[in-house]
Amino acid sequence: MRPNTRSCFLESPTNPTLDVLDISAIAEIAHQGGARLIVDNVFATPIWQSPLQLGADVVVYSATKHIDGQGRSLGGAVLGSQKYVADHLALFLRHTGPALSPFNAWLLVKGLETLAIRVRAQTETAASIADVLAQHPKISRLVYPGRADHPQAALVKKQMRAGSTLIGFEVKGGKAAAFRLLNALKLARISNNLGDSKSLVTHPATTTHQRLTPEARSELGISEGFIRFSTGLEHRDDLIEDLQAALERV
Repeated sequence: MRPNTRSCFLESPTNPTLDVLDISAIAEIAHQGGARLIVDNVFATPIWQSPLQLGADVVVYSATKHIDGQGRSLGGAVLGSQKYVADHLALFLRHTGPALSPFNAWLLVKGLETLAIRVRAQTETAASIADVLAQHPKISRLVYPGRADHPQAALVKKQMRAGSTLIGFEVKGGKAAAFRLLNALKLARISNNLGDSKSLVTHPATTTHQRLTPEARSELGISEGFIRFSTGLEHRDDLIEDLQAALERV
């Protein structure tokens, strides 16, 4: 915190390494410094985490992810108090003009109707996949917020109601091995999106975080062999079989 700090921003769990941050503690620090805390809650979704109840002032979502749930439209959501919306957000919207098309808005509202059902099913499948991958000899590291071996497992239990639809894991053999796995998958599709009804897989070092230096990626725990897996609504046994078959190619 600095004397001129006015806002603090965090995402929890983080993209793509699924670190979990103590929202209540950070909110207290921000408020003591006279700042507002903004939380990106995309990876936890509103089903598993409620940042406003934990002390956050503003919560943001990429509605393109779980809220849409089928990769059909771009959109976003900003949640805050009525005063914050009136004093800041409404003026910004009025003067700059960002607005969803009626059709995209309709798609996102329809997505909200099934959000809880989809997220619960995807989370259950993600937990099963994580348990299998954690035991695989070609996986050197697995990160999933719902497991007891997560680095912040106690914090996960404190502020989240369940894990996530996302899994992070590191394949032995670096980039070449990770690419062989990605190319061998039959069900999961290579895409930078997440929260879709279809399982999606991403290599962060060459996509979402490719603009960072190797040193910066290493500091964040994003190795050349690290993969982010977004669990869809396919049957868990089919996804496990797909991943196991792909790992045989590594």
